[in-house]
Amino acid sequence: MRARASIPSAIASRRVVRCPASRATSRGTIGSRATTQRRLDLCDLPGDPSLVVHTNVTMGDSKRPFMLAASRSIAETLGKPESYVAVCAMDGLDMVWGGSDEPCALCRVTSLGAINLENNKALSEDLCELLGEFGIKGTRIYIAFEDVPRENMGYDFATFAG
Repeated sequence: MRARASIPSAIASRRVVRCPASRATSRGTIGSRATTQRRLDLCDLPGDPSLVVHTNVTMGDSKRPFMLAASRSIAETLGKPESYVAVCAMDGLDMVWGGSDEPCALCRVTSLGAINLENNKALSEDLCELLGEFGIKGTRIYIAFEDVPRENMGYDFATFAG
């Protein structure tokens, strides 16, 4: 079993692999906003980058520190400004893994670029360590990494492609 370092020192020791994609900030012109009747769960909507965690553990007063540590890890590991990182932690859910309701977590990391083997391994280690503080074993954590094309990520009335 590997030694457990504190999250800030574990993050600081990593080589950051930066995202090669540039960050477009100009807004396109959109005549009107489309509306939908379908209810959207805020935590189903990814940002750049974003982390969504679903767990059956109740995080209590440790939820906010977890989210802040995860936000720092994502920003530093992916080489993105933390001001763009979104973290959503949905805890205390009804979940079963392998027929057991022991502590578990399903996570999704979404980003415009910077999703690669080195970064994914580093984030997996950090997130498993952070979630381990809630008694969740690494063998009961799935993390899906999604690299989204710029035209498929909306932000500020447009997309990151324009």
